[in-house]
Amino acid sequence: MRVLVADDDRLQRSLLKTALSSWGYDVTSVENGMQAWELLQGGSQFSLLITDWVMPELDGVALCRKLRQEPREPYLPIILLTSREGSDHSVEALNSGADAFLTKPFSTSRLLAQIRVAERILSLEGRLAEQLRELRVANERLESGLVAAGAVQSSLLPEVSPKIHGVDFEWSYQACESLGGDMFNIFRLDERRVGMYVLDVSGHGPSAALQSVTLSHVLTPFDQQGGILKRISEASGRYEVTSPPEVARRLNRAFPLIERSGQFFTFLYGILDVETRIVRYVKAGHPGPIVVSRDGAHCLEKGGGIPIGILPDAEYEEEQVALSPGDSLVFYTDGVLETLSARREAFGLDRLIQTIGETEGGISERLRALQLDLDAFGLGEPRRDDVTFVGLQIS
Repeated sequence: MRVLVADDDRLQRSLLKTALSSWGYDVTSVENGMQAWELLQGGSQFSLLITDWVMPELDGVALCRKLRQEPREPYLPIILLTSREGSDHSVEALNSGADAFLTKPFSTSRLLAQIRVAERILSLEGRLAEQLRELRVANERLESGLVAAGAVQSSLLPEVSPKIHGVDFEWSYQACESLGGDMFNIFRLDERRVGMYVLDVSGHGPSAALQSVTLSHVLTPFDQQGGILKRISEASGRYEVTSPPEVARRLNRAFPLIERSGQFFTFLYGILDVETRIVRYVKAGHPGPIVVSRDGAHCLEKGGGIPIGILPDAEYEEEQVALSPGDSLVFYTDGVLETLSARREAFGLDRLIQTIGETEGGISERLRALQLDLDAFGLGEPRRDDVTFVGLQIS
């Protein structure tokens, strides 16, 4: 261990250097605090500073204060020596940043004991620094894993909308963390019907994202044994599209989340009949869709149902809305409503309806305007929830 000694008394410096050298320490000695300060500022590395209090140019207490005013890694323990006695002096010494205070004359055994304390401090700091390095490495690996997982989750979201004559689709998704609990999809169920859902798993981060990914696999429109969205009829041997309320009931039976993990999710699922332009949908604790027509924009908030996973025997009702050419329908998650401004004001349903209703153009223009309004409203505030909205427009 390298020790720096600062003392203007030549005899005292010699005695200290002899004692420290006999204990196996590498000792450098200087005549005052300014010389010690210049050595330490010049990049010289020392593990311990032993300094006298009363010295010319820069005394020991002033040296301690200067050293403690700036961060130093690793930590430099300081032992302050003085001929001054009394508790007031010891308090001043310790308040200045010294770790130990010895009154002259002192025995070498007391000095050695204080050095041993300093060594323990350095040992503890070294172990702590190593643990922090390990934590940083682990955190970097975790962050890298979360980014990769986020990419996998994003890959499950639709890249292009179904090509349906007379219907345009648009969507936007922003997770508040690397991983999100929102999930959505738009897909063709058969020649005349298109499915569209939005779900929001309670909580944030990996656990919510894992559940949302699981649900995205369950809610796949592709032919699969035991699928939820459509199944083979025993009578006809053909695929039949499952009604929205039955989809919600099956999900509720399959995912008793509140019992297993404390999680549940809200769910809004609709089926558009392209020929009749009627959307049949079910709400399971989720905000109702917004309809934009010639009469303006309004929210279909009737009913609402119970979130999936709360009650094992929950029942869900079907609702429907008939759309006309030019009408739009927008699904969204409550992260849109709960986006906060710098004044802690929520974006809210009224702003959402106003933005969508007053924007001219198609569904792409409406949702783009909504995203711009949300970004401007919440400027400078971190997102506290995932934000998702999905829309369609009859052309």
